[in-house]
Order: sequence, then structure tokens, then C-alpha cells
Amino acid sequence: MALYAGKSFSQAPPGLRRSLLQWKFKVSWKLKRVAASIAEKVGAGRLLLLKAGTVSAENDRGLSSNFLLLHPPETIVFGDPAEDSFLRSCQSIREGRMSRGNIFVCELESALFYPEEGVVLNRDRNVVIESILDDDRLSGAQVVFKPLRWTRRAGTFSSIQHLWPRNNWHWMVDFLPQLHSLERAMAGRELTLLMPDSLSTFNRESLDSVLPDNFKVEYVSSKRWIHVDRFVLPSHVSRRFNGYLPPEYYQFIRESPFKRLGVEKPAKASRRYYISRNGAAHRRVRNEDEVMQMLTEFGFEWILIEKFSMKEQVEIFRSAEAIISPHGAAFGGVMFSDNLKMCVLYPEARPGAYFYTLARGMGHQHFAVHSNVGEDDDFDVDVQELRRVVSSEMKLETVKPATAVVQ
Repeated sequence: MALYAGKSFSQAPPGLRRSLLQWKFKVSWKLKRVAASIAEKVGAGRLLLLKAGTVSAENDRGLSSNFLLLHPPETIVFGDPAEDSFLRSCQSIREGRMSRGNIFVCELESALFYPEEGVVLNRDRNVVIESILDDDRLSGAQVVFKPLRWTRRAGTFSSIQHLWPRNNWHWMVDFLPQLHSLERAMAGRELTLLMPDSLSTFNRESLDSVLPDNFKVEYVSSKRWIHVDRFVLPSHVSRRFNGYLPPEYYQFIRESPFKRLGVEKPAKASRRYYISRNGAAHRRVRNEDEVMQMLTEFGFEWILIEKFSMKEQVEIFRSAEAIISPHGAAFGGVMFSDNLKMCVLYPEARPGAYFYTLARGMGHQHFAVHSNVGEDDDFDVDVQELRRVVSSEMKLETVKPATAVVQ
């Protein structure tokens, strides 16, 4: 793992390519919404729009076959908000508890699948809502219209593709856990996963690291609908804002990469990392130089996690005693840590429960420092409050100042 003597932790603005891609995405999304609005106004919405017809494989068992319930609904009790300041501020946990629905796998005959965003249609060309989680996420999808053309494939297929595969938190919490559900449902039988050819190198490496031996992956054109004889549909294991999974799912995601990538457990997890969002388009820390000046007193190393390979990222998280980072996708990697002290720098005063629930499920300690701007805004961290949290709540002692950073 290369070390670099960094002179500045200042933010770098997003590159031209990133800005153009974001602009293209936003324009495309808006144009499709305008076209959808026109279709509704002229009375063609039900015929043309995906959102006009949604069905639930869970609620209407006649839509599917071989329905296998893996875990019944569960109410997760996190504690008393009167005794936990984060529960009082969190916007997505009510009265210290959160509900999770059924975790299941079922099969759909004569299904259509859209690889880019994982949308599945049943034989009547209605969206099976469990394929994308809920109506809110369907509303945010790029795919808007019902398909007019598709490629036909004979046989049985599945996928774990959904929205936002390049967001590491969603990839680790929404995508990969479904592999374990499919593994249990297939019980040793072979299965081909259809995944979009747009997946990143990291997505592919991490998928390979946990893929069951009886599964194979076929990368297909991301924006071309595929008709299959039979589609094995796994429900989401997590829910919105929730990273609290049944323990077996964490074990599944952790153990295979440790073995296949050859990542040994350290004698003692003692490294302390600050994961920067320097290269992100939003939610960056404006006073990061000042933050790092303080954190180096406690032995924290500055890193850009996206610069590392899958194996290197697993090694980083497995070696970590403590991680501090702005609210962001990097926290998906804490699945590879043990007994971690993780401090989230929240731009918002009332954050969602993403990282808190994942920390609780993994047995980590969650700490927080809040600002008071929008969730996606760049922000300033209260350095004195962060120092108090690091020393008094995380109970980390100062060390000799670090002379290098990891990049």
C-alpha cells in the first residue's frame, strides 16, 4: 500500500468529465419526465408508462411461484431516544425502533428485465415493485416507459442489480446481500446472474469475491430489455435508510472475500483513517485542512478510498480501529471491520439512519458530529466538537503526529 507525503488536504472541484456526465443525467431525467407528463395528459399513461402499473409479488402470491420465506418481519429495537442523542435527531427511526418486512425469494414466468436499474416486469408488463424496492425509487429511475423491443433468452436467470451500483453503501447493503438469499433458494442448483456491462471494476471485483460456486455472471447491454422464461426474484434484505441485516448476511459478505482475496485478520486492528470526499461532487468538508490538522494529533491517516483496489479496501477496513468520514458511500466498507469506532460527519442536523443501523447490526460503535445544512451540501465541521467526540466519546488518545498520508 503506497504512502504519500501530502502537503494539502484541500478540496478539488469535480472534473469536467464528471460535470458533463451529471449534466447529461439531469437533462435526460427531466426530458423523460416531461415526455411522461405529456403521455399522461393525452390519456396514454397507462399504456406507455411503467409507473402506471405496479404489482407486488409478496402481496399477490398468484403472480409468482416457489415463494420461499427466508426471514419473517422483524421490529428492531435500538434503544430509548431519551438515552441516545442520535435516536432523538434521526429522521428515520421512530421511538427507537424500526420495522423490516419479509425477506423472500420467488420466481416469475415470462418476465422482462431492464439491466441498468434492475426493474422487472411480470407477464402482464407490470412492474414487480420488489425489484426496485418501492414506488419512491421507481419514481427516481431513469427508465420511464414500457419496453417496445427486447432480446429473448431461454432459461432461468436472476440479478441483484438496482439503482446506484456505484454507491458503495448501497452496493454493500442493498445489492450483495441478495446473493445470499439466492444461494439459499437455489440450494446448490446453477444460476446465471444478468448484470449490466456498465458495472465498475470495483463492482465486478467485489461481486466475484462473494459469488457462490454454482453461480455465474453474464454481463449484458445495460439499456436493452431482456425477456426470460423464468426470473428468480430476491426481495431486498435491507429497507430504506436501514443497514441492519440478519447476522448471516454480514457473515456471507465478509467471509468469502477474506478467503478469496487472502486478507488475514490482523493481530490488532490499530489503524485510524479519515476517509475524504475530496473527489466527490458534493458533501465535501470545506475546512478539511483544519480537520486533518487536529486528527493527525490522534494518528489518523488521510485516504481517498476510491483509489484502492477491492483487496486493498478490505485490508484497510479490516485493519481499522477507528474511521472518521463525511456522510457517504465509503461507510459500506465497515462490513469488513471488527469492533470499529466509526464517526460520521453529518452535514445535516437530522440525518437518516443508514450508518447508525449498519453500525448497530455489525456491533460497531457509532459516533456523530452534525452541521446544519442540507444533506448533500458541502459543509464546515466544528473542529472543537469533533475533538471532544474523538477524545471523550471515542476515547482515543493522541499520538505522535503522522508524517504521511495514504492516497
